[in-house]
Order: sequence, then C-alpha cells, then structure tokens
Amino acid sequence: MAPAPTRGAARALRCGAVGLSTGLLAVLAHAGGGGHLPSLPHLLVFALAIGWTCLPLTDRQLGFGELLSLVGVVQVAAHVFLVVLSRRPRELVPAPAMLLGHALATAIVVVALAGFEQAVFRLAAAVAAVLPRRLSPPLAVAPLRIPIAAHPPQPLAEVLRRRTVPRRGPPLS
Repeated sequence: MAPAPTRGAARALRCGAVGLSTGLLAVLAHAGGGGHLPSLPHLLVFALAIGWTCLPLTDRQLGFGELLSLVGVVQVAAHVFLVVLSRRPRELVPAPAMLLGHALATAIVVVALAGFEQAVFRLAAAVAAVLPRRLSPPLAVAPLRIPIAAHPPQPLAEVLRRRTVPRRGPPLS
C-alpha cells in the first residue's frame, strides 16, 4: 500500500506544522503590533488546539484558498485569545500596526504551508512510485470457510417439552 500524507504520522506532521507555524506567527505578529506576549504554556495549548482543529481538514490536500481561510480564521482567533489573556478588552479591535502584522503573518504562513503541502504530497507520490505494488489479489490456497450454525439454539424448556410430551396425531394404521 502506498504511503499517504492523509493518514498516520504524515497527517499528524501536517497538523503540527499548521498549528505551530500559525500559532507562532500569530503571537509574533500580535507582539510586533504592541500586544501582550502569552506565557509558554498558553502558547503551547493554543498551538495544540489549532493542530487538533485542523485534523478534520487534512484528510485531503489543502489548496491555497482553504489554507488562506484556515489561517485567516486562526489569526482572528489568536488575536481574540491574546486580548482575553492580557485582560484588555478595549484592544479587541486591533490597531493598524497590529492588523498589518496579522495580515503579513497570514500571508507568510499561507505561502509556506502551501509549499509544504505540495512538497509532502510530491514526496508521497515519489515514494509510492518506487514501492512495489500488488497488481492482483492474492491467490486462494484453501476453500473459504464460513461458519454456519447447524441448528438454531433452542431454549431448554422447548427441548424438554419435545422429549417428554410427544406430538399427538392420528393413529398410524
């Protein structure tokens, strides 16, 4: 079976790349625009939440538009998350410098992730082209055994009734 970047460790790696790159650049853009820097545990929880959230999306290759919308939503969520952590609700509407920082971070992350997606899928296709394939199903070496119950199970009361009270009918002769 050919390796697929939509399953297993490759899928987890793709989610981790989205989570870490988006989360890290969102925090750096927020701090560059004059915002509050969170503690490392908060940052890791946020990056893990992003990676976990993108898990349903990585069952196929993500296109540029999908990545742009995903990263854009994450940038907005990161801004709100960091404002809530800093306990400054007046900063919920970003300043122009912070808005520019988030937009620049979105562009950088989308371009990097689009290249990463293409590289991962091309690598998987190259590895799949080199690996041997089974072109036909394996030959059968024995008959197929299907277990079938000979008699349906009967309750004990039914078995005892049949043995102790024979069926009555007309005489045999």
